Amino acid sequence: MSDKMQIPCLGESCGECGFRSTVFNCLSNEQLELLSTGKDLLKAKKGEVIIKQGDKIKDFIFLRVGLAKLSRVSSDGKEQLVGIARPKDFVGLLSLFSSPVHPYSIIAIEDSEFCIVEFELINKLVQESGKFAFSLLQKISQVSDLLLNTKLDIDNRQLRGRIAFILDLFSKEVYESTKFNLPVSRKEIGELIDMRVENVVRILSEFRKDKIISIEGTTIEILQPEKLEWIKNHG
Repeated sequence: MSDKMQIPCLGESCGECGFRSTVFNCLSNEQLELLSTGKDLLKAKKGEVIIKQGDKIKDFIFLRVGLAKLSRVSSDGKEQLVGIARPKDFVGLLSLFSSPVHPYSIIAIEDSEFCIVEFELINKLVQESGKFAFSLLQKISQVSDLLLNTKLDIDNRQLRGRIAFILDLFSKEVYESTKFNLPVSRKEIGELIDMRVENVVRILSEFRKDKIISIEGTTIEILQPEKLEWIKNHG
């Protein structure tokens, strides 16, 4: 991990942080103070690589602000987008206790801020607090369920339904707005929803022609949210 933008997180304890995850609510004041003194703040510019696939897992990474993509390169050299991390996500949580190395790269797709905590400190808190260990286990299960349910939701849809699904996700769950800058390429959208890039481009063009959305460069505006919702549910 590059440390050129990594700075001590001074002046704000984890107990007072507005970005704090509910996972840490069960920690005592003393444990929160220990967490505060053992963390750094990493500020990353859009496009900056935070973690490279194959790097040794040394830190617990929490996304405070921005967006990051999770990308892996297969054995045949093909790069694939496997997910998008949003604020208050624990990036790479599923592999934290199962692998010594990161199975994918983590790249900022917007200017972002991450809290970085040494893995050994998290491991110490897990051993000291059964409540914290259980809370972390619950979070891992929730992330796993979300990934599985999202995959099933996508697989059960036709092509138009898949595009509607991903646009609806960005609009409602990521940006909370009907107008947003699409943070990934058409190719990466195809990788996320298992579609060929030419089909992604074609269906986006159809949605624009039908005045369901407008497209200006990377800016998407959903003009008919109800119709997009119908396509998502029935497409």
